[in-house]
Amino acid sequence: MPYHVLSRAVEGRGAFAKEEDCLRFIFQMHAANVGRPGFNLHRQDTVNDGRALLNNEEIDQRSVIVEHPPLVNFLSFVLVGNHYHFLLAPNSENGIPKFMQKLNGGYAKHFNLKYNRTGNLFEKPYKIIPIKTNFQLDAVVCYINLINPLDMYQPGWREKGLDNREGAFKFLKKYQFSSLLDLFGERNSKIIASHQILEQFLQEGINQNQEEYSNFIKDFLEKKSQPFGPFFLESV
Repeated sequence: MPYHVLSRAVEGRGAFAKEEDCLRFIFQMHAANVGRPGFNLHRQDTVNDGRALLNNEEIDQRSVIVEHPPLVNFLSFVLVGNHYHFLLAPNSENGIPKFMQKLNGGYAKHFNLKYNRTGNLFEKPYKIIPIKTNFQLDAVVCYINLINPLDMYQPGWREKGLDNREGAFKFLKKYQFSSLLDLFGERNSKIIASHQILEQFLQEGINQNQEEYSNFIKDFLEKKSQPFGPFFLESV
C-alpha cells in the first residue's frame, strides 16, 4: 500500500528556499534510504551529487555508506519552499518511519550547521495518509506533481485561479524538484522508483507518450484557471 507523506518546516522556515538546499535534500533522500552519508563530505560535493541523482548520473561511491536495501520506493515527490510531499511504498516493516527519522534528522543537522541554528527543523509528527482507492491515488499524484509546484509559480493561485496557463505549463516542465518529469518520461532520476514498480502501484497514472503528456498537463491547467472550491483546499 502506498502512503502520502507530508513534512513541514517549523515556523514556516524556508527549508527549500535555495537551489543548493534542495539539491542537498535530494542527496539526503538517497543516502537515508540506503544508509548514511559518507565522512568528511564537502558541501559542494553533496550539491553536485544531488544534481547527478536527478540526472540519472553516478555519484562518488564515497558519498554514501550503503548499509541496507532501500527502505522505501519513491512513487512521487516534490519540494516546495517550507515543506515536502512524498508518495512512498515501504520496502520493509517500519520502512517509512525509519526512513523519515533518518531523512529529517540528517537534513536538519546539515541545515542547522549551515545556517547557525539549533533545534528541530521539521514539525513533529510528520503527516502520513494511507492510499486506499484509485481515486485517492490519482488525486495525490496530481496534488504532488502539479498543484504544489504551481504554488511556487504563482502563490495564491488556488484561491484566484491561474493568471497565465502557458507560463504555468512552461514552469511545470522545467521545475526539477518534483517527480513530474520522471513520471512522464522526460527524465529518469535515480530517486524515483523503477518503471516496473511505478506501473505496479500507479498503473495508468504514468504515461511515456510526450504528446499525451503535454495534453494532460494543458487540460489540467485549463480546468485550474478558475479558483478551487473550499472543499478541495481542505481535503488533500
